[in-house]
This record gives sequence, C-alpha cells and structure tokens, in this order.
Amino acid sequence: MTYGQPQYGYTPPPMKSKTWLWITLALVFVLLAGGVAFTGWVTPGFFKAKADTTSRATPEQLSRSFVNGVAEDRVSELWCKIRSKRSYSFEQTMAVSEGAQLSTPARQRAEQEYSAALTTAGVTVGFAMIPGEGGWCVRDAKVGGEPEPLPGIDTKPAPRPVVKTGEEAGNKFVDAINARDIPAALSVLCGKVPDTTRDGVQQVIHGEARYTVEKADVLTTAEQTILHLTGDVDGVRAVGRVETDDSAQEGPCVASFSPDSD
Repeated sequence: MTYGQPQYGYTPPPMKSKTWLWITLALVFVLLAGGVAFTGWVTPGFFKAKADTTSRATPEQLSRSFVNGVAEDRVSELWCKIRSKRSYSFEQTMAVSEGAQLSTPARQRAEQEYSAALTTAGVTVGFAMIPGEGGWCVRDAKVGGEPEPLPGIDTKPAPRPVVKTGEEAGNKFVDAINARDIPAALSVLCGKVPDTTRDGVQQVIHGEARYTVEKADVLTTAEQTILHLTGDVDGVRAVGRVETDDSAQEGPCVASFSPDSD
C-alpha cells in the first residue's frame, strides 16, 4: 500500500430538478380539462341534456317540443302534412332567430284545436295545433297574434250542392273559403282536379283569407266561368282567380283556384 498518493473514487452527478416536468404536466391537464368542459357544456354541448323536440302525444307536449325546436331550428317533424302558407314564411325567419320561450301555455280554442304562443327575438308568435297522424301537429303559425281557430278539421267533402251555373259554383266556393269551411269548399271542386289543388284549398283555409268577387266572366263558347277576386290572404292584400268547368258531368264545378294571382 502506497501512502501519500491522491485517492480516486466515483462521485455521482447532481440530481436534476423535476419541477418543470410537473409544471408542464399540470398545464397540459388544465388545457385538456378546459377543452373538455367547453365542448361538453358550451358547444356542441355533449354534457347538456338534449331538449325534447319530438314529443307530440298531447297539445302540451307539442307546444313544448315546438318551442324547443324553434330554439334549435328543427321543427320539421312537428308540422301538419297540410298547413298554412304563412307557416312556411315563419319557418324561414325562424332560422335566424335566437332562442325561444313559451309565453302562453297550450289552451283549447275549438272543439279539436289548441293554441299556444312563444316569444323569440322579441317577437310573439302564436301557433295552432290539431290532431294529426301519430299525435298532434302544428297547422299554423302567426307572427304578432294567435291564429283564428278552424270551425272544424274534417277533410271529407260535404255532399255536392246543386248548382245551375259556373258563377253559382264559384260563389259557393268563395263563400266556403271565407267561412273557412273545408268540407264545403271541397264539395264544389271538380272530380278531376289534382290532389295538389285540393291540398292548396285546405292550405289557404288553414290560414286566414277573405275574398270578394269583383266580376265574373262567363265564357259560353268555352263552357267556362272565371271569377276575379280581391281580398286579404294572411293579412296581405291580394287578388285571386277561380275558374269553373260549366260542362262537367257532375254539374258546374270549380276546376282551378289561384289564391294570390289573377
């Protein structure tokens, strides 16, 4: 053994601090948690309970579903198969509205009709509900008030009235439109008119139309009568036209109806 010589040995390296590692992990966790919370509760809102937009077994359920559907811009399943013309305009403006709240609960206004009202973007919209296939459905939506109730919702034509001239048939048809009497209006249509015409007549009646016959042109050679109308369709001034077939086998009848053009 030699004395006086330096002793050599192993010296471990200094320990590196893990502080920055923990700080980095903590920041990553915070960012991930924030992202999950935002997408879960804000948009698209995975954690939120989805509002009911499909239930329509009762007028009360339908009214709530309709309001929820307006708020989320999806009510296509809630409309009646045949509905008012102005409801289509409402559906277009609804797409740019923000939120909706039920302002008037569902209440009965006719034998087979309920109505309710909602508020969206500071505007009140009344809507009418009737029984339909698979539950209740919305037949009309009116901005600024509640739709007028229908006297009845029967769509079976009434017995055909006995009329001697096309002018008489046309006037009976206009009277039925003004009375919002679906069976009476359908009863004077010609048997050969397309289903689109029958649906269009009901569509006008589901809204609010009032007509006056301004003049009638009797075309003897063509065996046809043309009634020129003026009036209001859903609060808008309009002209209309009714054409009859005066030589139909079942008697003079309405062959066509243009509710807002002449």
